[in-house]
Amino acid sequence: MKHVKKGTPKKEQAANFQKNLITFCPRKMFLSALTYTIIGLLALFGLFYLGLEVRFYHALGKVREGNADIEPLPKVSILIAARNEAEGIRETLDSVLAQDYEGEWEIWIADDRSTDSTPQILAEYESKYKDRLHVLTIDSIPEGVSPKKQAISKMIEACNGEILCLTDADCIVQPSWIKGIVKEFEPGIELVAGHSYIPTNSKSPFIICMQAVETLIYRIAGTAGLAIHLPLTSTGNNLAYRKSFFKSVNGFTGVIKIQSGDDDLLMQKLATDRPWAMRYCITPSTFVTTSGKETLKALWEQRKRWASKTIYYSPKIVFVLSMVFLSLVMLCVTAALSFFSVKIFVATLIAFLCKSVGDMVLIIRGLKIFKQEHLLKWCIPVEFIHAPFTVLAVLFGLFGRFKWK
Repeated sequence: MKHVKKGTPKKEQAANFQKNLITFCPRKMFLSALTYTIIGLLALFGLFYLGLEVRFYHALGKVREGNADIEPLPKVSILIAARNEAEGIRETLDSVLAQDYEGEWEIWIADDRSTDSTPQILAEYESKYKDRLHVLTIDSIPEGVSPKKQAISKMIEACNGEILCLTDADCIVQPSWIKGIVKEFEPGIELVAGHSYIPTNSKSPFIICMQAVETLIYRIAGTAGLAIHLPLTSTGNNLAYRKSFFKSVNGFTGVIKIQSGDDDLLMQKLATDRPWAMRYCITPSTFVTTSGKETLKALWEQRKRWASKTIYYSPKIVFVLSMVFLSLVMLCVTAALSFFSVKIFVATLIAFLCKSVGDMVLIIRGLKIFKQEHLLKWCIPVEFIHAPFTVLAVLFGLFGRFKWK
């Protein structure tokens, strides 16, 4: 309030005091109300986040390896979409060709308009393994159609497998990959989401280790989600489903124009009427290795692409992911406002500690399931950057553009 000079008449002093009080009180009350509103929203979204983690933790305790005893063994088709993958496709093909599956199996690779030496490499392998490996060449893409979804659709039309196993042209699979995946197809199971991870060692740069932890977090969420019939996420580099299921939901019809989501969006179709008909595979022999992005720019574009598809999920999944996203947004917002309010700072610190503890408890259980305990030391550093990075990636993915080959 303004200082009242000496000598001012008493009536004028009283009038100035009353005027200043009227101006001061509403402003103070407004700031106080705003502070507690912000803290209340932080608590609300934080409680939802922690509640979801509790459900996930219990769900992870129920997951198990598949044990289907299928006779005769179903015919399997391995599907790989490739575009300009000359650098690593030989390693991928060699690992796929080394399968020890005793039933019938074949490999289909779609060469999607490659401009490097990928076509020559594929022609070499097709000639050498002509009874096992088939190349499907794609010369053009209809306007507005997702290239990868079209490539997968064309391979499914051409292949003869009852069960379709999909991976990417930059991944490495184990010899028992098919055998382990087929065991997951117990009666009633239509889709199996497999596990993929980014290998690290003592010399791996921080950006690779960060991605390894973040990728594991997504896999943990995907595993727990499927266990409670909440299909949040999966990965197209280790995915399998029955060909009959793909046909029954008319393939990618309705989502063919969405650039990403050849995995998650297919799960959403199955979840509409048969959420119990899918499961996550935790059998170590089925784990697939993939390479991380070596530059922050490449990682940024990938995360934006992943985020861009979430608005096309089912309403239930969109609600859950929105609540998780808003909890991260509130944490970032209150962290920024902590410089102006001690109360907000304390609330943010408590929320961050609760989130970190909840994350660590869940992650530790996931590390044991997926045999990646060595990543534990990277989990705390990731805690400090995961929320702001995720928030920005989602915002730019939904409202901006992303680059993808």
